[in-house]
Amino acid sequence: MWPVADIIRLVPIFFNLVSGLTLNSYIVVMYFWEWRKKKGFNVPDRIVLLSSLTGIVFQITFSIEVLKFDFGSHSSQSKSLQIYIVVFNIFLMNENLWNTAWLSIYYCLKLVKFSHRIFLQLQRRLSSSITQILGVSLVGLFFITLPLPWTLQVDHKIIKDPSGMNYTLSYIDMDVQYSPLYIVLGSLLPFLLIFICIGLSVRSLLSHVHQIHHNSSQFSSSPQLEGHLRAVRTMILQVCLCLALYLTFCNNLLFPINTETVVNVVFFTIITSYPSFQAAISIQGNPKLRNRPPTRDTAIPIT
Repeated sequence: MWPVADIIRLVPIFFNLVSGLTLNSYIVVMYFWEWRKKKGFNVPDRIVLLSSLTGIVFQITFSIEVLKFDFGSHSSQSKSLQIYIVVFNIFLMNENLWNTAWLSIYYCLKLVKFSHRIFLQLQRRLSSSITQILGVSLVGLFFITLPLPWTLQVDHKIIKDPSGMNYTLSYIDMDVQYSPLYIVLGSLLPFLLIFICIGLSVRSLLSHVHQIHHNSSQFSSSPQLEGHLRAVRTMILQVCLCLALYLTFCNNLLFPINTETVVNVVFFTIITSYPSFQAAISIQGNPKLRNRPPTRDTAIPIT
């Protein structure tokens, strides 16, 4: 008989597997359709498309990780495979954070009026070289992730529940000497960039909304105002989602990974549902993905 904790883990796994694959596949299909018409992508489209492809791969491999972790064999060969799957999923989580960071930087440079020429040059460089920047970011993250498998260890112990049934608890330990470095470069740095850039963007948009209200003769909504408010909501949701993922990532690296506590069950659910929420935020914040033609006055969507 399976323990209750395993059953609890399987429910969100299969639910989010279906929803995550469906939503992210929808984004990929929509952008492919857009590419067939325009034969090209702008900067946000490339980043969102890469994030959706990463989300699809993560949703599949994380489901495999959970099934392998809970119901796989305990041989040394199986332990090694489990560690590599865990490391690959950690890499994908941080890759998604970095993708969101570059997207936040791009919109911050577009929305916030910087007068210094350095920011103007950075905006032009980011627009013209985003593919190379994403490639360098991916390769750099890959190299700092390479030592991670040698810092992880999978252990198993037999637990007897009150009913007298025995089951195996699997957990992962990490060498804490490497944890701070990887947390800073892999997740803390992109999260800080996301937080700062989105904070500046929200401030700029709210300032513009205030000007619209001040200059308007009547307190009425407009496409421009609705677009700004939607962008603000989208960015706030994005920050909350990234914060939840960052805290989950730090918890998993600094403490043994198991699912016997309520806190770890919550963190597990966040990781499982992250690709689904990420795709949902991208869809509701982007006029193309909402299947509504964007208007000239609509604010820049943040995904």
